Amino acid sequence: MNYMKCQHCTEYSALKSEYLTFCDHCGKKFPIIYKDWLAYHPEGNLEAFGLENGITGKEYAAMERRRERKAQFTLRKKGALAFGVICFVAVLGLSFLYGPYLMAFFKEPTVSATLLQDDQWRTFKGHLIRIQTPLSLRPESPNDRPNMHKKAFQAGGKAEGIVIRMEESVFLAQASVILEEAAQLTAREMETRPGVSRFSYTSRELQLDGQPALLQQGTYVLQETSPVAFHSVIFVKGGSQVQLLVTHSADDPVGKQAADKIMTSIHLN
Repeated sequence: MNYMKCQHCTEYSALKSEYLTFCDHCGKKFPIIYKDWLAYHPEGNLEAFGLENGITGKEYAAMERRRERKAQFTLRKKGALAFGVICFVAVLGLSFLYGPYLMAFFKEPTVSATLLQDDQWRTFKGHLIRIQTPLSLRPESPNDRPNMHKKAFQAGGKAEGIVIRMEESVFLAQASVILEEAAQLTAREMETRPGVSRFSYTSRELQLDGQPALLQQGTYVLQETSPVAFHSVIFVKGGSQVQLLVTHSADDPVGKQAADKIMTSIHLN
């Protein structure tokens, strides 16, 4: 079966018989009908008329499939747009209602001011240095490497808003460790940890009971969260090295006060 296209509404009507004169959709008359065409083609038939002035059933079926796919795509597109608008409005509404609470939830915890009170502080003594700390440092599992014995102690975490860490390394194959090289290597290890980005710091020399040490202070971003501030002191003696590291939220003034207080409390054993 062939199909005739209406010049008025552009829809197609099935050429079921020689009497098709008006469009099945809008009722307008076709400009060319079989009876008129046959007067100029006396040897013709309905099939030839349909092929000359319309399309085949196969072409019509293919056109309908394309039209159906396009309609489905348009419907999905409209649905996705409507869903996106609904989500945008919902998020916008929630941001007005709960914005401050959400920001507080995702923001890095800050240090409590009570942590600065002197009665909270106690002495922690390591292999080379001792410090005053508001939290008890606990030993971690040994992390020995070839020709190096390493110990670590840590206190604090996300709940406290501050982390205090001391790492002591003894290089078994070295009689002495160069301070500047040790500090550069330590900073490099911090910068290349997984998830660390936008790492920057400054370094300056200080004296620990008359002995040189290096203080590194800077910030970095971990896993694309809020910036973290760090304070790191590197001290070496013979073939031994110690790093005292304190980290806290970069926009936490109480955390900075606590870190400064820890750093100024360092003394050699």
